[in-house]
Amino acid sequence: MDGRIIFYTYGTTMELNGQPFSAGELTENLINLTPDDYDVIYKQAGRVFDFAERCGGRDVSAWRGLNTELSTLSGLLKKFTVFQMLLDDDDLFAETEELLNRYDPATPVEFTEQDMELYSQLLETDGKESLSDLPLSLLLYPGDMTDKWEFYYNHVTRYGSYVMDIYAFNQTIRNFINFILSRLETNSPESYARALYDFYNDPRLIQKLIVNPLTSTASYNKHDEYMLSYVPRELPDGRVAICQEHVTDSLQALMKADYMLALSSGYNIRRCLICHRYFLVKSGVHALYCEGACPHAPQYTCRQFGSYERQKELARDIPKVRVKVTAFERITKDAKRGAISKEDERRAKDYVRDKLYEALRSKDISVDDFEAGITSERVYSVLNITRTAKPRGRPKKTGGEAV
Repeated sequence: MDGRIIFYTYGTTMELNGQPFSAGELTENLINLTPDDYDVIYKQAGRVFDFAERCGGRDVSAWRGLNTELSTLSGLLKKFTVFQMLLDDDDLFAETEELLNRYDPATPVEFTEQDMELYSQLLETDGKESLSDLPLSLLLYPGDMTDKWEFYYNHVTRYGSYVMDIYAFNQTIRNFINFILSRLETNSPESYARALYDFYNDPRLIQKLIVNPLTSTASYNKHDEYMLSYVPRELPDGRVAICQEHVTDSLQALMKADYMLALSSGYNIRRCLICHRYFLVKSGVHALYCEGACPHAPQYTCRQFGSYERQKELARDIPKVRVKVTAFERITKDAKRGAISKEDERRAKDYVRDKLYEALRSKDISVDDFEAGITSERVYSVLNITRTAKPRGRPKKTGGEAV
Protein backbone atom coordinates (compact mmCIF):
# COMPACT_ATOMS: atom_id res chain seq x y z
CA MET A 1 0.00 0.00 0.00
CA ASP A 2 1.90 3.04 -1.30
CA GLY A 3 -0.93 5.52 -0.72
CA ARG A 4 -2.21 5.58 -4.29
CA ILE A 5 -5.82 4.61 -4.90
CA ILE A 6 -6.65 3.66 -8.49
CA PHE A 7 -10.27 3.04 -9.44
CA TYR A 8 -12.43 3.08 -12.55
CA THR A 9 -15.96 4.26 -13.27
CA TYR A 10 -18.12 3.29 -16.24
CA GLY A 11 -21.89 3.35 -16.64
CA THR A 12 -23.32 2.82 -13.16
CA THR A 13 -20.31 0.80 -11.99
CA MET A 14 -17.42 1.60 -9.68
CA GLU A 15 -14.44 -0.78 -10.04
CA LEU A 16 -11.81 -0.98 -7.31
CA ASN A 17 -8.91 -3.44 -7.39
CA GLY A 18 -10.58 -5.40 -10.18
CA GLN A 19 -13.83 -5.79 -8.21
CA PRO A 20 -16.96 -4.16 -9.74
CA PHE A 21 -19.48 -2.51 -7.42
CA SER A 22 -22.82 -0.95 -8.18
CA ALA A 23 -22.65 2.84 -7.81
CA GLY A 24 -23.34 3.76 -4.19
CA GLU A 25 -22.65 0.29 -2.84
CA LEU A 26 -19.37 1.26 -1.13
CA THR A 27 -21.01 4.35 0.34
CA GLU A 28 -24.01 2.39 1.64
CA ASN A 29 -21.64 0.03 3.46
CA LEU A 30 -19.34 2.68 4.97
CA ILE A 31 -21.97 5.13 6.25
CA ASN A 32 -23.53 2.29 8.25
CA LEU A 33 -20.50 2.50 10.52
CA THR A 34 -22.14 3.31 13.86
CA PRO A 35 -20.87 6.16 16.07
CA ASP A 36 -19.90 3.61 18.73
CA ASP A 37 -17.87 1.55 16.25
CA TYR A 38 -16.21 4.69 14.91
CA ASP A 39 -15.29 5.66 18.46
CA VAL A 40 -13.47 2.32 18.80
CA ILE A 41 -11.60 2.96 15.54
CA TYR A 42 -10.72 6.52 16.54
CA LYS A 43 -9.36 5.46 19.93
CA GLN A 44 -7.36 2.66 18.30
CA ALA A 45 -5.85 5.20 15.88
CA GLY A 46 -4.90 7.29 18.92
CA ARG A 47 -3.03 4.32 20.40
CA VAL A 48 -1.23 3.85 17.09
CA PHE A 49 0.05 7.42 17.09
CA ASP A 50 0.98 7.23 20.77
CA PHE A 51 3.28 4.29 20.00
CA ALA A 52 4.60 6.02 16.87
CA GLU A 53 5.56 9.07 18.91
CA ARG A 54 7.31 6.91 21.51
CA CYS A 55 9.12 4.92 18.85
CA GLY A 56 10.45 7.50 16.43
CA GLY A 57 12.25 4.69 14.59
CA ARG A 58 14.71 4.18 17.44
CA ASP A 59 12.88 2.20 20.13
CA VAL A 60 12.54 -1.39 18.88
CA SER A 61 10.16 -2.35 21.69
CA ALA A 62 7.85 0.59 20.94
CA TRP A 63 8.00 -0.19 17.22
CA ARG A 64 6.95 -3.75 17.94
CA GLY A 65 4.00 -2.44 19.97
CA LEU A 66 3.18 -0.01 17.17
CA ASN A 67 3.13 -2.86 14.66
CA THR A 68 0.63 -4.74 16.84
CA GLU A 69 -1.62 -1.70 17.30
CA LEU A 70 -1.54 -0.85 13.57
CA SER A 71 -2.46 -4.44 12.73
CA THR A 72 -5.43 -4.16 15.12
CA LEU A 73 -6.54 -0.92 13.48
CA SER A 74 -6.29 -2.59 10.08
CA GLY A 75 -8.58 -5.38 11.27
CA LEU A 76 -11.18 -2.89 12.49
CA LEU A 77 -11.19 -1.05 9.17
CA LYS A 78 -11.39 -4.24 7.12
CA LYS A 79 -14.87 -4.88 8.46
CA PHE A 80 -15.94 -2.46 5.73
CA THR A 81 -15.85 -3.27 2.03
CA VAL A 82 -13.78 -0.33 0.84
CA PHE A 83 -10.92 -1.20 3.20
CA GLN A 84 -11.06 -4.86 2.25
CA MET A 85 -10.15 -3.57 -1.20
CA LEU A 86 -7.58 -0.95 -0.12
CA LEU A 87 -5.65 -2.58 2.72
CA ASP A 88 -3.33 -5.34 1.56
CA ASP A 89 -0.91 -5.04 4.43
CA ASP A 90 -0.28 -8.52 5.81
CA ASP A 91 3.24 -8.46 4.31
CA LEU A 92 3.91 -5.12 5.98
CA PHE A 93 3.21 -6.48 9.45
CA ALA A 94 4.97 -9.81 8.86
CA GLU A 95 8.15 -8.21 7.51
CA THR A 96 8.22 -5.62 10.27
CA GLU A 97 8.00 -8.36 12.89
CA GLU A 98 10.82 -10.32 11.21
CA LEU A 99 12.93 -7.17 10.91
CA LEU A 100 12.56 -6.26 14.59
CA ASN A 101 13.26 -9.81 15.74
CA ARG A 102 16.56 -9.84 13.86
CA TYR A 103 17.65 -6.25 14.27
CA ASP A 104 20.69 -5.51 16.46
CA PRO A 105 21.07 -1.80 17.27
CA ALA A 106 24.81 -2.30 17.67
CA THR A 107 25.17 -3.51 14.06
CA PRO A 108 24.32 -0.99 11.31
CA VAL A 109 22.16 -2.17 8.42
CA GLU A 110 24.10 -1.95 5.15
CA PHE A 111 22.59 -2.01 1.66
CA THR A 112 25.13 -3.69 -0.66
CA GLU A 113 25.38 -4.12 -4.43
CA GLN A 114 24.43 -7.78 -4.00
CA ASP A 115 21.32 -6.68 -2.13
CA MET A 116 20.46 -4.33 -4.98
CA GLU A 117 20.76 -7.15 -7.51
CA LEU A 118 18.56 -9.40 -5.42
CA TYR A 119 16.02 -6.62 -4.97
CA SER A 120 15.89 -6.08 -8.74
CA GLN A 121 15.29 -9.80 -9.26
CA LEU A 122 12.46 -9.78 -6.74
CA LEU A 123 10.81 -6.88 -8.55
CA GLU A 124 11.04 -8.71 -11.87
CA THR A 125 9.58 -11.93 -10.52
CA ASP A 126 6.96 -10.11 -8.41
CA GLY A 127 7.66 -12.43 -5.52
CA LYS A 128 9.75 -12.86 -2.40
CA GLU A 129 11.81 -15.59 -0.88
CA SER A 130 11.11 -16.77 2.64
CA LEU A 131 11.45 -13.80 4.97
CA SER A 132 14.16 -15.57 6.94
CA ASP A 133 16.22 -15.88 3.74
CA LEU A 134 16.13 -12.17 2.94
CA PRO A 135 19.00 -9.95 4.08
CA LEU A 136 18.08 -7.45 6.78
CA SER A 137 18.54 -4.56 4.35
CA LEU A 138 15.67 -5.83 2.12
CA LEU A 139 13.11 -6.56 4.81
CA LEU A 140 10.20 -4.11 4.81
CA TYR A 141 11.98 -1.61 2.55
CA PRO A 142 15.44 -1.59 0.91
CA GLY A 143 17.86 0.58 2.89
CA ASP A 144 18.97 1.30 6.41
CA MET A 145 16.72 1.55 9.47
CA THR A 146 16.04 5.25 8.87
CA ASP A 147 14.71 4.47 5.40
CA LYS A 148 12.63 1.61 6.77
CA TRP A 149 11.12 3.71 9.53
CA GLU A 150 10.21 6.49 7.09
CA PHE A 151 8.52 3.94 4.84
CA TYR A 152 6.62 2.43 7.77
CA TYR A 153 5.60 5.80 9.22
CA ASN A 154 4.13 6.81 5.85
CA HIS A 155 1.75 3.89 6.29
CA VAL A 156 0.89 5.06 9.79
CA THR A 157 -0.02 8.54 8.54
CA ARG A 158 -2.03 7.01 5.70
CA TYR A 159 -4.14 5.10 8.22
CA GLY A 160 -4.59 8.32 10.18
CA SER A 161 -5.88 10.17 7.12
CA TYR A 162 -8.30 7.32 6.42
CA VAL A 163 -9.75 7.58 9.93
CA MET A 164 -10.24 11.35 9.55
CA ASP A 165 -11.75 10.97 6.09
CA ILE A 166 -14.25 8.41 7.39
CA TYR A 167 -15.60 10.91 9.90
CA ALA A 168 -15.70 13.85 7.49
CA PHE A 169 -17.39 11.87 4.71
CA ASN A 170 -19.83 9.87 6.83
CA GLN A 171 -21.05 12.75 8.97
CA THR A 172 -21.49 15.11 6.01
CA ILE A 173 -23.24 12.63 3.72
CA ARG A 174 -25.52 11.44 6.53
CA ASN A 175 -26.55 15.07 7.12
CA PHE A 176 -27.17 15.50 3.40
CA ILE A 177 -29.33 12.36 3.30
CA ASN A 178 -31.27 12.98 6.51
CA PHE A 179 -31.89 16.73 6.23
CA ILE A 180 -31.93 17.34 2.47
CA LEU A 181 -32.58 14.28 0.30
CA SER A 182 -35.20 12.76 2.60
CA ARG A 183 -37.37 15.87 2.14
CA LEU A 184 -37.39 15.90 -1.67
CA GLU A 185 -40.81 15.58 -3.28
CA THR A 186 -39.38 14.02 -6.46
CA ASN A 187 -36.50 11.61 -6.84
CA SER A 188 -34.39 12.07 -9.97
CA PRO A 189 -30.77 12.86 -10.93
CA GLU A 190 -31.76 16.47 -11.56
CA SER A 191 -33.42 16.92 -8.16
CA TYR A 192 -30.42 15.29 -6.46
CA ALA A 193 -28.06 17.65 -8.31
CA ARG A 194 -30.11 20.70 -7.30
CA ALA A 195 -30.16 19.54 -3.69
CA LEU A 196 -26.38 19.02 -3.70
CA TYR A 197 -25.85 22.45 -5.28
CA ASP A 198 -27.83 24.09 -2.48
CA PHE A 199 -26.04 21.96 0.10
CA TYR A 200 -22.64 23.08 -1.17
CA ASN A 201 -23.50 26.76 -1.57
CA ASP A 202 -25.92 27.74 1.20
CA PRO A 203 -23.77 29.34 3.96
CA ARG A 204 -26.15 28.13 6.68
CA LEU A 205 -25.96 24.52 5.50
CA ILE A 206 -22.18 24.71 5.08
CA GLN A 207 -21.79 25.85 8.67
CA LYS A 208 -24.23 23.39 10.25
CA LEU A 209 -24.19 20.25 8.09
CA ILE A 210 -20.77 20.01 6.43
CA VAL A 211 -17.83 18.89 8.59
CA ASN A 212 -15.29 21.72 8.56
CA PRO A 213 -12.18 22.82 10.50
CA LEU A 214 -14.27 25.12 12.70
CA THR A 215 -16.20 22.18 14.15
CA SER A 216 -13.78 19.25 13.84
CA THR A 217 -10.17 18.23 13.30
CA ALA A 218 -11.44 16.51 10.13
CA SER A 219 -12.69 18.40 7.09
CA TYR A 220 -15.01 17.54 4.19
CA ASN A 221 -13.48 18.84 0.96
CA LYS A 222 -15.85 20.02 -1.75
CA HIS A 223 -13.02 19.68 -4.29
CA ASP A 224 -10.54 16.80 -4.57
CA GLU A 225 -7.22 16.54 -6.36
CA TYR A 226 -6.62 13.45 -8.47
CA MET A 227 -5.57 12.48 -11.98
CA LEU A 228 -8.33 11.57 -14.41
CA SER A 229 -7.81 9.70 -17.68
CA TYR A 230 -10.08 8.04 -20.21
CA VAL A 231 -8.81 4.57 -21.04
CA PRO A 232 -10.21 1.67 -23.10
CA ARG A 233 -9.88 -1.49 -21.05
CA GLU A 234 -11.26 -4.97 -20.64
CA LEU A 235 -13.78 -5.27 -17.82
CA PRO A 236 -13.91 -8.13 -15.29
CA ASP A 237 -16.73 -9.76 -17.28
CA GLY A 238 -14.73 -9.71 -20.53
CA ARG A 239 -16.44 -6.73 -22.14
CA VAL A 240 -14.41 -3.71 -23.29
CA ALA A 241 -15.37 -0.15 -22.38
CA ILE A 242 -13.90 3.34 -22.29
CA CYS A 243 -13.50 3.95 -18.57
CA GLN A 244 -12.63 6.89 -16.42
CA GLU A 245 -9.43 6.04 -14.56
CA HIS A 246 -9.03 7.92 -11.28
CA VAL A 247 -5.73 8.08 -9.38
CA THR A 248 -5.73 9.69 -5.94
CA ASP A 249 -4.37 9.32 -2.43
CA SER A 250 -7.64 10.44 -0.80
CA LEU A 251 -10.28 8.14 0.62
CA GLN A 252 -12.71 11.06 0.42
CA ALA A 253 -12.16 11.36 -3.34
CA LEU A 254 -12.90 7.66 -3.80
CA MET A 255 -16.05 7.70 -1.66
CA LYS A 256 -17.42 10.88 -3.20
CA ALA A 257 -16.85 9.50 -6.69
CA ASP A 258 -18.90 6.45 -5.69
CA TYR A 259 -21.71 8.45 -4.11
CA MET A 260 -21.92 11.13 -6.81
CA LEU A 261 -21.98 8.42 -9.49
CA ALA A 262 -24.95 6.91 -7.64
CA LEU A 263 -26.82 10.23 -7.54
CA SER A 264 -26.07 10.89 -11.22
CA SER A 265 -27.45 7.43 -12.03
CA GLY A 266 -30.73 8.20 -10.25
CA TYR A 267 -29.84 6.04 -7.24
CA ASN A 268 -30.52 7.18 -3.72
CA ILE A 269 -29.46 6.16 -0.22
CA ARG A 270 -32.13 6.39 2.45
CA ARG A 271 -32.33 5.59 6.15
CA CYS A 272 -34.70 2.84 7.21
CA LEU A 273 -37.34 4.15 9.59
CA ILE A 274 -37.30 0.92 11.57
CA CYS A 275 -33.71 -0.30 11.97
CA HIS A 276 -32.10 3.08 11.09
CA ARG A 277 -29.63 1.46 8.70
CA TYR A 278 -28.88 3.17 5.39
CA PHE A 279 -29.89 1.31 2.24
CA LEU A 280 -29.45 1.84 -1.49
CA VAL A 281 -32.51 2.51 -3.67
CA LYS A 282 -32.04 2.15 -7.43
CA SER A 283 -35.33 3.75 -8.41
CA GLY A 284 -37.28 6.92 -7.75
CA VAL A 285 -39.61 5.38 -5.19
CA HIS A 286 -39.90 6.95 -1.73
CA ALA A 287 -38.81 3.80 0.08
CA LEU A 288 -39.12 3.99 3.86
CA TYR A 289 -37.89 0.55 4.86
CA CYS A 290 -34.97 -1.71 3.95
CA GLU A 291 -34.98 -5.42 3.18
CA GLY A 292 -32.87 -6.34 6.21
CA ALA A 293 -34.13 -8.39 9.15
CA CYS A 294 -36.42 -6.35 11.39
CA PRO A 295 -34.92 -5.96 14.90
CA HIS A 296 -38.41 -6.13 16.47
CA ALA A 297 -39.65 -9.19 14.58
CA PRO A 298 -36.67 -11.00 12.97
CA GLN A 299 -38.95 -13.35 11.02
CA TYR A 300 -39.86 -10.35 8.85
CA THR A 301 -37.87 -7.79 6.88
CA CYS A 302 -38.19 -4.14 7.85
CA ARG A 303 -40.25 -3.58 4.71
CA GLN A 304 -42.63 -6.37 5.67
CA PHE A 305 -42.82 -5.14 9.25
CA GLY A 306 -43.59 -1.63 8.04
CA SER A 307 -46.59 -2.90 6.09
CA TYR A 308 -49.87 -2.09 7.84
CA GLU A 309 -51.35 -5.43 6.84
CA ARG A 310 -48.36 -7.29 8.27
CA GLN A 311 -48.57 -5.32 11.50
CA LYS A 312 -52.18 -6.38 11.92
CA GLU A 313 -50.91 -9.96 11.90
CA LEU A 314 -48.20 -9.13 14.45
CA ALA A 315 -50.67 -7.29 16.69
CA ARG A 316 -51.79 -10.61 18.16
CA ASP A 317 -48.34 -11.20 19.65
CA ILE A 318 -46.87 -7.72 20.19
CA PRO A 319 -49.03 -5.48 22.46
CA LYS A 320 -47.41 -2.21 21.34
CA VAL A 321 -48.08 -3.04 17.71
CA ARG A 322 -51.70 -3.78 18.62
CA VAL A 323 -52.02 -0.31 20.19
CA LYS A 324 -50.52 1.28 17.09
CA VAL A 325 -52.93 -0.57 14.75
CA THR A 326 -55.89 0.63 16.82
CA ALA A 327 -54.61 4.21 16.68
CA PHE A 328 -54.30 3.96 12.89
CA GLU A 329 -57.89 2.77 12.64
CA ARG A 330 -59.12 5.77 14.67
CA ILE A 331 -57.21 8.18 12.45
CA THR A 332 -58.48 6.47 9.28
CA LYS A 333 -62.10 6.80 10.48
CA ASP A 334 -61.62 10.52 11.16
CA ALA A 335 -60.26 10.98 7.63
CA LYS A 336 -63.13 9.05 6.05
CA ARG A 337 -65.66 11.19 7.94
CA GLY A 338 -63.94 14.33 6.73
CA ALA A 339 -63.02 15.36 10.26
CA ILE A 340 -59.37 15.69 9.24
CA SER A 341 -57.69 16.18 5.85
CA LYS A 342 -55.72 13.55 3.97
CA GLU A 343 -52.52 15.46 4.68
CA ASP A 344 -53.33 15.57 8.40
CA GLU A 345 -54.06 11.84 8.27
CA ARG A 346 -50.60 11.20 6.81
CA ARG A 347 -48.90 13.41 9.40
CA ALA A 348 -50.77 11.79 12.27
CA LYS A 349 -49.91 8.28 11.11
CA ASP A 350 -46.25 9.22 10.62
CA TYR A 351 -46.19 10.51 14.20
CA VAL A 352 -47.78 7.33 15.59
CA ARG A 353 -45.42 5.16 13.55
CA ASP A 354 -42.38 7.02 14.86
CA LYS A 355 -43.66 6.65 18.42
CA LEU A 356 -44.11 2.91 17.88
CA TYR A 357 -40.50 2.44 16.80
CA GLU A 358 -39.36 4.54 19.74
CA ALA A 359 -41.47 2.43 22.12
CA LEU A 360 -40.20 -0.82 20.64
CA ARG A 361 -36.58 0.25 21.10
CA SER A 362 -37.07 1.33 24.71
CA LYS A 363 -38.01 -1.10 27.46
CA ASP A 364 -38.72 1.90 29.71
CA ILE A 365 -41.85 2.77 27.71
CA SER A 366 -44.68 0.56 28.91
CA VAL A 367 -47.68 -0.43 26.77
CA ASP A 368 -49.91 1.85 28.86
CA ASP A 369 -47.53 4.80 28.49
CA PHE A 370 -47.35 4.23 24.75
CA GLU A 371 -51.13 4.00 24.45
CA ALA A 372 -51.59 7.21 26.43
CA GLY A 373 -49.12 8.99 24.19
CA ILE A 374 -50.88 8.21 20.91
CA THR A 375 -54.52 8.94 21.69
CA SER A 376 -56.16 10.98 18.95
CA GLU A 377 -56.42 13.98 21.26
CA ARG A 378 -52.70 13.78 22.11
CA VAL A 379 -51.55 13.28 18.51
CA TYR A 380 -53.74 16.04 17.09
CA SER A 381 -52.66 18.42 19.84
CA VAL A 382 -48.95 17.84 19.23
CA LEU A 383 -49.35 18.27 15.46
CA ASN A 384 -51.77 21.23 15.70
CA ILE A 385 -54.46 19.30 13.83
CA THR A 386 -58.01 20.52 14.32
CA ARG A 387 -60.71 17.88 14.07
CA THR A 388 -63.76 19.30 12.29
CA ALA A 389 -67.00 18.19 13.91
CA LYS A 390 -69.50 16.76 11.43
CA PRO A 391 -73.29 16.73 12.19
CA ARG A 392 -74.44 13.22 12.95
CA GLY A 393 -78.00 11.72 13.03
CA ARG A 394 -81.18 13.54 12.03
CA PRO A 395 -81.09 17.37 11.90
CA LYS A 396 -82.92 19.21 14.66
CA LYS A 397 -86.33 20.75 13.92
CA THR A 398 -86.43 24.52 13.58
CA GLY A 399 -89.44 26.85 13.84
CA GLY A 400 -91.93 23.97 14.17
CA GLU A 401 -91.42 23.06 10.50
CA ALA A 402 -91.23 19.42 9.49
CA VAL A 403 -87.89 18.51 8.05
